[in-house]
Amino acid sequence: MDLTFAVNQKKLNIRAVALLIQDEHLLIHRQGEDDFWSLPGGRVQFGESGAKAIERELLEELGQSIEPPVFRFLHENFFNYADHQFHELGMFYEVTCREPLPLSTEDFYGPEGEELTYRFVPFDKLDQYTLYPSELSKMLQTNVFPPLLTNDI
Repeated sequence: MDLTFAVNQKKLNIRAVALLIQDEHLLIHRQGEDDFWSLPGGRVQFGESGAKAIERELLEELGQSIEPPVFRFLHENFFNYADHQFHELGMFYEVTCREPLPLSTEDFYGPEGEELTYRFVPFDKLDQYTLYPSELSKMLQTNVFPPLLTNDI
């Protein structure tokens, strides 16, 4: 059972989020025909840790086993989507695939088909995308990029 609690048109989500970085590229995805991108991941299930949730989600969505994920930060997000008001707690984990994904800036799909579109984006091109949560670029610069990169973005 997912940790999503619904009351009328309001939902509280607890979500595990993957910071999958390969060769200074970040993996992003979008659902269906959405006009925005976000990071891969999914809802945590009852009794499941965020780390286990991200391992499960990447196996389901990309067919990838990962090294033990490293917790980076927690983010509280408020947004409207599909006629619902959301309050989401996102646990962001740095992840590394046991077998690196082919690095391409072209769209690709996981085993679930075309429901989710994935793309690797170079760090210096992230500002060309509408990314959610809207604070994502700033969060990444503050919480991820400095420890992982030796030069400024």
